[in-house]
Amino acid sequence: MKNLKFGFIILCLVIGLYQIPNLLAWVLGHNRFSHIQVNQLLIERIFDAFGIFVVILFLLAVTYKKIWGGDTFKKILPALGFAVVIIGLFFLIKELYSNFRAVDRLYVYYKKNIGIVGDVFTADDSLGHRGIPNSTGKSVFPLDKNTQIVVPIKLNEEGFRIPENAPVVNSDTLMMFLGCSFTWGDYSLAEDNYSSQAVKLLKYKPLNCGINAYGLAQMLILAQRQIPKHKPKVVCVQYSPWLADRARFIFFPSAHGVMPFPFVTQNDKNELYIHEPYFRSALYNPDYKYYKTSPESFSDKLSFFFNVGVPVAIVDSWKQRFIQWKMTFGIAPTSESDNQKIEKFVYEKIYQLCKAHNARMMVLNVGGFGYSDEQRMSNHYDRKRFQETMSSDLLQNITFIDADSVLRAGIKPKENYSKYVQWGKINKVDSIIYDNHPNPMTHKIIAETLVKGMKQ
Repeated sequence: MKNLKFGFIILCLVIGLYQIPNLLAWVLGHNRFSHIQVNQLLIERIFDAFGIFVVILFLLAVTYKKIWGGDTFKKILPALGFAVVIIGLFFLIKELYSNFRAVDRLYVYYKKNIGIVGDVFTADDSLGHRGIPNSTGKSVFPLDKNTQIVVPIKLNEEGFRIPENAPVVNSDTLMMFLGCSFTWGDYSLAEDNYSSQAVKLLKYKPLNCGINAYGLAQMLILAQRQIPKHKPKVVCVQYSPWLADRARFIFFPSAHGVMPFPFVTQNDKNELYIHEPYFRSALYNPDYKYYKTSPESFSDKLSFFFNVGVPVAIVDSWKQRFIQWKMTFGIAPTSESDNQKIEKFVYEKIYQLCKAHNARMMVLNVGGFGYSDEQRMSNHYDRKRFQETMSSDLLQNITFIDADSVLRAGIKPKENYSKYVQWGKINKVDSIIYDNHPNPMTHKIIAETLVKGMKQ
């Protein structure tokens, strides 16, 4: 009975220590205290450290003289074993705290109902995630408490993005696009992205296979599926530094949950191939959308914890950790580390597919639109790198279009890349940058550069 009361007191203390950062964040979230800036992550770590310390002390107290005692330290081996157990307990409890905090952040994110809203994506065993055929949704970004950016999303029967009112195009020339969110057109209307603007100028039929967060591995998988199926006349392939990075990631660095990715690796013959994602992410369960609009309450959060938090933030996190341990011990394959090898492998494969199906391959060089000096220098490729990477056969038979150099040339003295990114008005006078993806003007420049390069 004594131990039971002691345990209850410790449990209340641990819960109290865990909730103090959440309570502080709630208080500082009110307008009266909005001027106070604190490092929430640091506060969480301090109180979590106290909580871990209290849990370990409690476990030591209830096991004293039952599992260990003063004589434990008289011999080296029991003392070492005791130390290993304590260290193991520390890391286990620390990981549990981290999982619970991840659930807290996920719950807060759901209640904001921002990002991509609606059943737009689903998990996929080979791509990691894919578009849901014939689905609709929207991208939502809050500029402030009173203003939101809302951009509609519509997907076709294959799960690829199309304009809401897609015009009927009477053309036998199909142009296919492969890429990431730049090609998808994040936070731009589908009719404003460069693929839509380019086919409009060319009077071609479009097939935009660009999807958010995709890298070279997904682009090759889609090329292998879609080029033989649709037999496009032109295939435009995005060329950007982060695309090869994503073919190395294995797990995409998402803000919430775990996103296993296909990745490029080597087989026993030192040949590159695409390895499927290690497991299917729990992030894309359509039942979860209920919590985006459900009223906040203790029971709602408890239900969220078991129905969403456990599979997304805890089970998937431990699955990821298990895979990482296997890779550490050489039991599971790791990704290829050389970006140029990955780029050569993927672009050459797509070129061979284009060649086999009589499609003209265009490679579109587009860099990142960060507006700091560091981002401006590190997030860009050029024609020289592409020529150094690819085979002479590919270089002689594809068209390389350097939209990045055109965009760079458009920056006047004392300007930077901020003119190319997404801006939003927060009042009648002021605007802010809310996203670093190309804005409609940038998409227009890219489309015109692409069309000009094709005609030349």
